[in-house]
Amino acid sequence: MIVRLALPDDRAGALEVWRAAQAGRGRRPNAQRVARVAVKLETFWTTVAVEDDVLAMAHGEPGRLKRGEGDLDPAVLHVSMVFVRPEHQRQGLGGAVLDALGDVAWSKGFRSLSVWSETPEFYQAIGFDVAEVDGDRTRLVAELEAPLRQVVVSAEGIRLGQFLKLAELVDTGSEGKELLLAGEVEVNGEVETRRGRQMMTGDVVRAKDHAVEVAPPPG
Repeated sequence: MIVRLALPDDRAGALEVWRAAQAGRGRRPNAQRVARVAVKLETFWTTVAVEDDVLAMAHGEPGRLKRGEGDLDPAVLHVSMVFVRPEHQRQGLGGAVLDALGDVAWSKGFRSLSVWSETPEFYQAIGFDVAEVDGDRTRLVAELEAPLRQVVVSAEGIRLGQFLKLAELVDTGSEGKELLLAGEVEVNGEVETRRGRQMMTGDVVRAKDHAVEVAPPPG
């Protein structure tokens, strides 16, 4: 199974996931609503879990400073849909497409996800926090972190200052030194200021809104 940003050919499959989920709830949306959802899937960003067919989908669009109106909020991506085919529910697919949507959101400059839901338990179980309650609907938010990428180092190992350049977090050694002295580099969740720290496989460096893991050479 692959989880990724939807391609144009995935849109029909994503729409079928939505229709199957509605049918599983005993709902039969009319043609106008189906058409609206189809149009929505052509805008902004949809992530899908794909095997032979699309099994799950999530859709996000820029949030607004006020619910349903006002200017767009450049920091928040609103999750408008998360659906899984009924026969594939409770297999972690909803969380997987949401994780992928979070990575897309981060790459577009958003720093949190927001969703209104009548079933907040699902979102709370995967790390969302309750922000407000309005009748039978709850708004939940999740702060995003930079997607983790791996950078391979040689068998001889590497020191932190060198790793910052190898991972393209800085261009020069002097820039790396300034970043470290400013306390803007974390290793495994703790601020690190030593350029000469020896990096170990599995160490995670966070700096400049990036997260990079030290990976060993192949073989």
